[in-house]
Amino acid sequence: MNVTFKNLTLTTVLLSLSVSTYASTGAADTAVKGDRSALSFLAQALDTKNDTRARCSAIKSLTAMNDRSSAMEMAGLLSDRDEDVRSCAIRAAGESKNELAADVLLSNVESYQTRTKSRGPYEVDLKARIKAIDSIWALGEIGSPKVTEKLLKYYAESDTIVRINIAISAGKTKADFTNKFLYSLAGDAQETSVVRAAAYEMLEANKAPAPASEVSAAQGMEKGDLIYTGGIFGVPQDWIGDMPVGHAGIFGGTEVRGGKMVVVIYDCVPDNFKPIGGVRKVFSFTNFTHHNMYAFYGNRVSGVRPTEAQRERIIKAAAAKIGHHYSDSHFSQKGPEDFDCVGYTEYAYEAAGLNPTPDDQETGWGWPLTPAEQYAATTANTHRASPIIMPNNGLIVPPQGIIVPYQGIIQGFNGLMGAYGMKGQAELPQVNTTIQPEAVN
Repeated sequence: MNVTFKNLTLTTVLLSLSVSTYASTGAADTAVKGDRSALSFLAQALDTKNDTRARCSAIKSLTAMNDRSSAMEMAGLLSDRDEDVRSCAIRAAGESKNELAADVLLSNVESYQTRTKSRGPYEVDLKARIKAIDSIWALGEIGSPKVTEKLLKYYAESDTIVRINIAISAGKTKADFTNKFLYSLAGDAQETSVVRAAAYEMLEANKAPAPASEVSAAQGMEKGDLIYTGGIFGVPQDWIGDMPVGHAGIFGGTEVRGGKMVVVIYDCVPDNFKPIGGVRKVFSFTNFTHHNMYAFYGNRVSGVRPTEAQRERIIKAAAAKIGHHYSDSHFSQKGPEDFDCVGYTEYAYEAAGLNPTPDDQETGWGWPLTPAEQYAATTANTHRASPIIMPNNGLIVPPQGIIVPYQGIIQGFNGLMGAYGMKGQAELPQVNTTIQPEAVN
């Protein structure tokens, strides 16, 4: 969709209708002022002569106004020629629950998966990956069952991190078929622990039945990995990095609590955050992503991969600082008493003899270090998940009567999706299992 002013005529008509509606109540001046502000912000967002920061700021302001009459033009910004404006527009589409943006968001996911089929689990284009993950988040915020059905068809070919995001976004729909889908994921011991943990979280949020947990065949992320989501600085800006990564933490593994698989996460948030602020240990993606306000951008490691012994030292250093305060000024990013999120993760890695981010980004004109900078400086540690399958005879889980997805043959996933009235995938890509992590340039 080309970004033009052609639909401003429609907006102007809606403006005039709004004025006539409010005139009889004596509130016309207020209505006109509000709609004129919306038109002004829309004009700034659409004007390609403005820089990225100004356009993103206008998009955010328009989203906060919840101006539904601008939805078509806002959806058009998803195809803007400025990559960073597209990133801001994806965020806006989710926050405004703009169903007109759904087709482009789904296309972002499909395009990303098509491009990465032959590349294995390690990233070449970080922005393309983040755009796909943010699109999944936005689709979840839109919350349309029909949109969610289309989103689920990408699950089988997704890597572990994308599967986590699909599970969380699907759960936001709260439809019966999504709860059944999450039930099947949570109960599948052949699915990774981290994906199952996400499924359990969403089932609990939806107050839906959940199966008893079993030990998984694989965890899906490695203990001590750096993990990322959005945050207060998660908007593309010149001085903080051009990716919407705004919060960092450390993955502490998975465990079974109360019969459910959960993740263990160490991070540092402002002291007034709930359930606890400062340096903390939490047991859900929900808390880490600020109650699913942001997408989960996955796990990374320093350019020099941690050894098992170093991973233990990372966790030990992270755990030792639980209860310490958040550094509002960011002057003491790396403690030793007060921290911010990225400084805390940097501190834990340096305690193990590793250095995720070049020192010149932490001092002088490079200060303060941001999560986006650390994300870009580190190395992907994402494994492509195995195909979804089931045994020849299938397995029915009472009382829902749905097929549990097991690993091995793709027909099982086709059967599962057929139960929801969706088309399965014909085949999965072949993955070179000898691929080793490479540092991101």
